[in-house]
Parts: sequence; structure tokens; C-alpha cells
Amino acid sequence: MAHVGKYVLRVLKEQKKSLRWLARESGVSNSYLSQLTRAMFKATPEILIKLAPHLGVSVEQLFVEAGWLEAPKKGTARKK
Repeated sequence: MAHVGKYVLRVLKEQKKSLRWLARESGVSNSYLSQLTRAMFKATPEILIKLAPHLGVSVEQLFVEAGWLEAPKKGTARKK
């Protein structure tokens, strides 16, 4: 299983923001986010959709990190 929690923590660290900040901004509880970062369960698409805009990443990227989507193959163009 992919570990989206590690990705979320890395993005937050790069932005110098905390898990509590993300909880406050996204409306997702701090305890849920804490469990997510410890890989206690697989994040639901609904939660990832809430988190993406506050992390400044695409929903698709979070879906890839969580294992909901396959990463695009390098060298292939995405359809718009």
C-alpha cells in the first residue's frame, strides 16, 4: 500500500506548515490526519479531495500517492 501520509508530511515540512494547520484549514480532524500519517488506514478519496487545495498539490497526485491511481508513465502526454 502506498503511504500518502509520508507524502503529506513531506509537503507540509517543505511549506513549513503543521499537521494542526492542515486540520484547521481542511476541516479534517487532527487525530484523523495523525493516524493517516502513521499509515493506520488507507485515506478515502473524499479526504484527499479536502486536503489537496491546502497542500497546494493536485488531487490526482494525492490519489497516486495513496494508491488509488497509477502514476502516469514517463514520456506520455496527458489528455485534457
